[in-house]
Amino acid sequence: MNGDSHPLRLVMLPWLGFGHICPFIQLSNALIDHGIEVTFLSPPTLVAKIRATLHPSIPIVNYNLTPVPGLPAGVESTVAAQSANLLLMEALDASKPQIEGLLRKLNPTIIVFDFVYYWLPQLADSLGIKSVFFYIGTALSATPMKIFTKLHPKKLALSVVEMLPVKVVSAFTGLKLYETRDLLQFVYKHQRSSISPCSRMLAVMMMSSSVLLKSATELEDPYINFVTSLCGKKALLCGTLTSKPPTGELEGRWEKWLSQFPSRSVVFCSFGSEFCLSIEQIAELVAGLEMSGCPFLAVLNFSAQAKEHGLEAKVVGERMGGKGVVHSGWVQQQHILRHPSVGAHIGHGGLSSMMEAIIGGCQTVLLPQTMDQFLNAKLVVKRLKAGVSVKRRSRDGWFTREALCEAVKMAMKDETEKAKAMRANNTKLREFLLNEKVQQQYVQGFVAKLKEMASASTPSPSMSLTI
Repeated sequence: MNGDSHPLRLVMLPWLGFGHICPFIQLSNALIDHGIEVTFLSPPTLVAKIRATLHPSIPIVNYNLTPVPGLPAGVESTVAAQSANLLLMEALDASKPQIEGLLRKLNPTIIVFDFVYYWLPQLADSLGIKSVFFYIGTALSATPMKIFTKLHPKKLALSVVEMLPVKVVSAFTGLKLYETRDLLQFVYKHQRSSISPCSRMLAVMMMSSSVLLKSATELEDPYINFVTSLCGKKALLCGTLTSKPPTGELEGRWEKWLSQFPSRSVVFCSFGSEFCLSIEQIAELVAGLEMSGCPFLAVLNFSAQAKEHGLEAKVVGERMGGKGVVHSGWVQQQHILRHPSVGAHIGHGGLSSMMEAIIGGCQTVLLPQTMDQFLNAKLVVKRLKAGVSVKRRSRDGWFTREALCEAVKMAMKDETEKAKAMRANNTKLREFLLNEKVQQQYVQGFVAKLKEMASASTPSPSMSLTI
């Protein structure tokens, strides 16, 4: 398994959320074009959805999650039960023997894996496999890790951080109180687990053979350098892995509705498949969209509580005399983002969906909901000045209809110098993302690094860490 045979053989092992799985698919599709053999590992229930966008020549090999107490039978992704994330991590830990067996059988040169598999670098080393931790967020979103490494230079125990007041952690990280409170959830572990999500990430950053970022120096060079200093090894880059245009036609219902509006006039709002706004915030969101006066399509998820209170039935449907629509359920998001009538996207700041919107020609309005999304939004709004965030209350993240309306108008209508500059920067960012020559150079550079790793006669030694 020392990597001196050709072609290069890679195994992909993402975390079980589609916000993570999609970048692994994009990377796999990019690498297969360079003659690299790729195998994708997945639980059986996710195969159909992965297969829809994964290159047809890439095999998907199944493993079964080992049952753990408290995890409902059949739950194999964060889509099925977002509240069960920590239990899913435990189930993956318990599935380590299966994954080891697959690695022995597949005999890859390199495994590319996600943050939850803290035990994988040492396992890979024992099998003579190089390990590449693929961090799918922006490099900027890794910067809060500095508080944990400063407090614990020799250990990854985070008990001290758990006891710090939110205001203290907020001062360290530069995040607002509600953002910090959410970040600290990353520090806590399940009562039956010995390790938190934060410790998992710190472990894989330090112990893997290499760290790969879905980023580019043109976008966030200082933060890429920070990640390099944090993990003690130069971060590799694969570019932004720009999505190819979607295949097929947009569903006739939405094509007909969108086409009645002028170019770049419609606001499209979506928060992915896993997140539900509260009942109160859905009301503010819809009221703010109506207040903006722009045609809009809002695709929302409704919690069980919202459905019980009849909110879904009350909100879903046409509004503003058909000028606005609230929809619940799946839509062809990539097709809609690229439709000529759509001019802005309101989203949660997930890196892939944010970049898809900009590639589609949309101004971006950000309403981040958790962890890395807060930092992704700061990259686009503060550093690149190519988007706008909805103003929110510091203590709890509450936003008003007026704040939502203000953000939409800045993205779509305002003629102030600040708004014009933001839209111009959005266009520049889109041009960079669509520059195939530059993006291919990043992928080619990563492929060259993979070959260098494969040619090394011995694996990089793992660090011994106290968790």
